[in-house]
Amino acid sequence: MGGFKALVVCPLSIIESAWIEDCRKFTPELKAVSLHCRKPEERLARLNGDADIHVINFEGFRGLYDALVAQRYHVLVVDESSKMKNPQSETAKALLTFAGIKAGRTKYKGDWTVPYRYVLSGTPAPNSLEEYWTQITFIAPRQAFPSSFYAFRGKFFEVGTGYAPGGRRFKKWTFREYMRQEFMDAMKPFAHIVRKADAVDLPEQIHEIRTVYLDHKEQAAYNAMRESMRIEYADKSAIALNAIGTIMKLRQITSGFAYCMDGVGETGTIQIGKSKLAELKELLEELGAEQVIVWCNFQDEVEQLTAELKCPALWSGTKDRDEVIEGFKAGRYQYLVANPQTAGHGLTFTNCRYAVYYSLNYSYELWKQSMDRIHRIGQHWPCTYYYLIAADTIDKVIYDVLHSKRDLSDAVLEYLKGDPK
Repeated sequence: MGGFKALVVCPLSIIESAWIEDCRKFTPELKAVSLHCRKPEERLARLNGDADIHVINFEGFRGLYDALVAQRYHVLVVDESSKMKNPQSETAKALLTFAGIKAGRTKYKGDWTVPYRYVLSGTPAPNSLEEYWTQITFIAPRQAFPSSFYAFRGKFFEVGTGYAPGGRRFKKWTFREYMRQEFMDAMKPFAHIVRKADAVDLPEQIHEIRTVYLDHKEQAAYNAMRESMRIEYADKSAIALNAIGTIMKLRQITSGFAYCMDGVGETGTIQIGKSKLAELKELLEELGAEQVIVWCNFQDEVEQLTAELKCPALWSGTKDRDEVIEGFKAGRYQYLVANPQTAGHGLTFTNCRYAVYYSLNYSYELWKQSMDRIHRIGQHWPCTYYYLIAADTIDKVIYDVLHSKRDLSDAVLEYLKGDPK
């Protein structure tokens, strides 16, 4: 690289399986080194050793910040840049300051401007156009948008009142639609957009709902929670303190459990039923010898599914991530249980063409990213996604929101009021 050194900041899950692997494949003349390791002394040894490209995860980047600043990188790449979409987050402040861009009040220091800066994302602004400010400012400070986030928001958005589930009011910023062309024109010189459908010939995506009918105990618990925000079962209780808590509890109950709470916090798990698990096992039997990824969102689901299916998982508790990833790719495991927050970015599993959503997270970004794990270059078969949706429950509300990009808070409020649309 002619003396230029590059730093890539990305999710932990794709350091080895995406960046290091692809660098070896496509740029073998460049030495790429992962800076993720448990021992601090080994981390520093790798940092100060011979390398053209260093790759590190977001948490590691913040922890190794001062040592990285001293490297004087000429190239900085942020993969899955939606991680820096919130300008008030520590990640955004650290990346902006590291690149040589003023980030308001921050504990991070920097005295070097990285000349070549890139952000990569399939979903850069999953929630609001406000989320573009940090990413575009990282690339082109003061060129596209005002240097202050608040000046940017005041220019392109107007303030109003929103209502959260439960009726709580909050300040809500709404985009000024008449300024959309100006907004897009400001970003255009600094953005390059390639859609998968335009770049490569990818297979069809098929979405199928498998309706789950809750048993009597599950349905009774669900109805009680929806109506009174409280269930009692086996001398324990699960209490939703507000509507958001209710949503969480309703999601849990459709999977056959609920976390218990006392005045301090969670104290255990109420096991209610196994209707969704039974539907999953029936579906997997139908799929036969096919490899399948099962997406879920709660620790109890991960633990139950890995025990029932006798397979590994990719979640925050996974100790040997690389072995699990490579083992599934190599076909040593028929099933893989995965959490979208942990495994939803950057991984490629073209060995698999089936995914099951045991439960849904209401993040459009995580849902879209998780779908893309099997819908990648090299996939030669249609990708089929099965959704285990408990009949007449919050599952269908979240499914509809994700597929229509409706506002979740409005949809949930309608549901809790008994007025679904």
